Amino acid sequence: MKTKISLFSIFMLLMLFQATAQKKPLTHDVYDDWKSLASTSISNDGNWAAYRIDPQVGDGLLEVKNVNNNKTYTIDRVGRFSFSMNSDFVVATVNPEYEKERALKLKKTTSAKMPKDSLFILNLKNGEIKKIARVKNFQFPNESAEWMAYLLEKPLDEKPKKEEGEKADDAKVEKKPKSKSEGSELVLYNFVSGNENRFEGVMEYSITDKGNFLYFEKDEADSLNPAGVFAFNTKTGKEITLNSGLKDYKRFSTTEDGEQLVFFATNSDKKDDDKYFSLMYWKAGNNEAKIIADTTTAGLATNWMISDNSNPRFSESGKRLYFGTAPRPVKYAYEEDTTLLDSERPAVDVWSYNDPYIQPMQKLRANRDRNQSFDVVMDLKSMKMVQLGTQYLESIYIDTENDRDFVLAADDRSYRIQSTWDTQQPRDYYKVDINTGKAKLLMAAGQGFMSLSPAGNYLTWYDPEAEDWFLMDVATETTRNLTDGIAVSFANELHDSPSMAGSYGSAGWSEKDAAFFINDRYDIWKIDPKGKIAPENVTNGFGRKNLITFRYQSLDRDEKFIDMKAPVLLSAMHEWTMQDGFYTANLSKASNPTKVVMEDVSFGRLIKAKDSDRVIFTKSTYEDFGELYVANSYKMDGLKKLTNVGAQEDPYNWGTAELIQFNSLEDGEEMQAILYKPENFDPNKKYPMIVYFYERRTNSLHSHPSPAPSASTINIPYYVSNDYLVLVPDIKYQLGYPGPSAYNHVVPATNAVVNMGFVDKDKMAIQGQSWGGYQVAYLVTKTNMFAAGGAGAPVVNMTSAYGGVRWGSGMSRMFQYEKTQSRLGGTLWETPTRYIDNSPLFRMDEVNTPLFIMHNDEDGAVPWYQGIEYYMALRRLQKPSWLVVYNGEDHNLVQRKNRVDLSIRMGQFFDHYLKGAPMPEWMANGLPATLKGKTLGYELVDETKNTVEGEGASLMQEKKGNK
Repeated sequence: MKTKISLFSIFMLLMLFQATAQKKPLTHDVYDDWKSLASTSISNDGNWAAYRIDPQVGDGLLEVKNVNNNKTYTIDRVGRFSFSMNSDFVVATVNPEYEKERALKLKKTTSAKMPKDSLFILNLKNGEIKKIARVKNFQFPNESAEWMAYLLEKPLDEKPKKEEGEKADDAKVEKKPKSKSEGSELVLYNFVSGNENRFEGVMEYSITDKGNFLYFEKDEADSLNPAGVFAFNTKTGKEITLNSGLKDYKRFSTTEDGEQLVFFATNSDKKDDDKYFSLMYWKAGNNEAKIIADTTTAGLATNWMISDNSNPRFSESGKRLYFGTAPRPVKYAYEEDTTLLDSERPAVDVWSYNDPYIQPMQKLRANRDRNQSFDVVMDLKSMKMVQLGTQYLESIYIDTENDRDFVLAADDRSYRIQSTWDTQQPRDYYKVDINTGKAKLLMAAGQGFMSLSPAGNYLTWYDPEAEDWFLMDVATETTRNLTDGIAVSFANELHDSPSMAGSYGSAGWSEKDAAFFINDRYDIWKIDPKGKIAPENVTNGFGRKNLITFRYQSLDRDEKFIDMKAPVLLSAMHEWTMQDGFYTANLSKASNPTKVVMEDVSFGRLIKAKDSDRVIFTKSTYEDFGELYVANSYKMDGLKKLTNVGAQEDPYNWGTAELIQFNSLEDGEEMQAILYKPENFDPNKKYPMIVYFYERRTNSLHSHPSPAPSASTINIPYYVSNDYLVLVPDIKYQLGYPGPSAYNHVVPATNAVVNMGFVDKDKMAIQGQSWGGYQVAYLVTKTNMFAAGGAGAPVVNMTSAYGGVRWGSGMSRMFQYEKTQSRLGGTLWETPTRYIDNSPLFRMDEVNTPLFIMHNDEDGAVPWYQGIEYYMALRRLQKPSWLVVYNGEDHNLVQRKNRVDLSIRMGQFFDHYLKGAPMPEWMANGLPATLKGKTLGYELVDETKNTVEGEGASLMQEKKGNK
């Protein structure tokens, strides 16, 4: 049978080919205006969706769309936004115009004179808009549709206007006395009536969830208007003075019904170093707030005080109040000695072998330790205060939803020294009596993190040493192994480091603590906490049989337990194909889950309307932007696309992503990699290829990255659009041999693509950052198959890095090499050959690959000196290499100007070695310190004539107007 092809079909194919061929490559100058979706939200009634469409630089916009009829409102330059509880209004802050603000910054305009945010109130019933200028912030009650409050900026100083004909030397207009208040005007707005109540000089405010009270602090304006805390009853319209005349008020906290308030107050000046605060309490119906806790309160330890650094919070019932206390500051004689000059005081750090934490960690913790508070509870009927936490029992886990007779506490003081070399340190767990504060040891040296069940009957934890889940009955304090004897593993089956394997987590509890749900790699298990019923795989092993990972999804933000009476939603991902989707299941008994949807996409989180079944979510592939969709329910009925942000990609040569298989050289196991190809891919053409890797990345197959300046790694869309192939292989590690493991996966994955026939095997490169940077550095000592390499923040000498400090956390680096990512499995003195064999520095003479290295001078994760050691060795050997160091930057670049610069330099480096492009000036002749800040050296050099091509204008220089 012959297949007939119509002329029309041929014409359409030709048109499609022509359209694809005419698409342009991405360039670095597309970044700023490239848009993304942000802050997606759905109204409580499910009829409206709102989302921001933001460029990377500049002014974004908010779209509010009726999902029934597509009616859309657009608001420019929106920051924070919110739907009202009844879904009738959208309130948003509107930011100043980006370009105007930038122009004022160039003119060195003071902060006070810079434009401020404004407020935008949109009535969704009739489209009416209300705009308010110069607004700091706003608050909505969670359970009232009637009220909102917003705080204005201080008004600008206005010069008195001259009357017509008035001369400069005429009598000056009399000025009003200037208020001392640092506060500004607070407005309480009624959505129903449109009426406003205004309050001057406000510093801090809080509107209650039900909208029944507005609480606020006023700053002192003058001697007749002292500072104070006030309540406004929205029902009666009356303002009540709760307290006045003190100097500093802070940290309002209310009960759920809004009728009780606490706050800290002191008579000390705001600028005083040492202040003693009282905790003030007010209840609706009282004339004023009263002190319920201060330095004289019974139950407070000697020389302790009420801590204003704590966050007071009521229990859900309103019967209890939790807050913090702390030891009073100690004054040391040496510290107070006024006879010593600063130049006579030694500046010294003392590192002691038995310090709980090493000095760098102590310094990072210093503010936290100075401001640390210890939990207390107060019964609001008897006003009895009980100390729960102490310096010897710092971590108290408070459940404000239930008024139990105990709280759970943990103590790790005995094990802190080992945090120098191990991040998996144990803890001692205690049960603390809420009435006496007495602590009873429940478990010593526990490896897992204990969690209390919703009804408070059980404690559960996963023990990584035993690789099992455990439960303790709180009443009897008896413990049993929940997963002992179950044939599957509850420890991470892909764990490949010397540390203890973590779990797959738990899904939660059913009502009244009747059942506990635990995840294995694929399925969900129901456990009877009483042990009378055998553990049951409620997804019926369907996940493991089909290589689908199921996880429970809660759509109710207020949910407290898993419903076993009705089907629940499960997320689902196929482990091998990376298909993503949702199933439903009844978790009361074993049964196969029912498929809702499974697609070759990546679904974003489902967001459900509070009072409707409607859900919104994103779904993406590498080819397709993650647009926002709405459905009538999680069953995906009535599916509708709401956005079209991806249209911005239409003019550009984009790309495709596919999974390929290869076999590890280590053990022959079949592994996977992602291969990205240009949209206009031609299998008869030979392409340059960059191989990027870290550990396992194939689960990102359907992610849709944006073109953006790089923080450290190649931007895949940019390179693919510019006719590169990009390969991202998974790596499985053999303990003790991370370098060889990288080789045993990267090399065969690369060869698998080369064997497909469309790769120029002489034009391949590798690139990675941090752990990936280390692997690049290692690989180029073992193979010459790559024409270039890019290594960001690489460790090259494990022997010198081992004893260093991760300055970002203050931790010793030992744990990383012994137990976690570096996977060496022993100390330097126990396994010295592993440290040397896995360190690229000892084989620098074997490197024949040109290298582009980035390592920044404030890197807190990988010491900067590692990059220097790398560069110095390559320089000594005169191997082609360039080290870029961004001043004041950490492990990954934060400042956008530096990200743009890195993207340009890395692109020029790879273009030279993989596409034969001319070298830029900075590669050919360096960038001398004398020219720093004067030129960027992006200009391409004609090496045959040793001249610079073109005008030498770079993207950055154009943006700065400096050619």
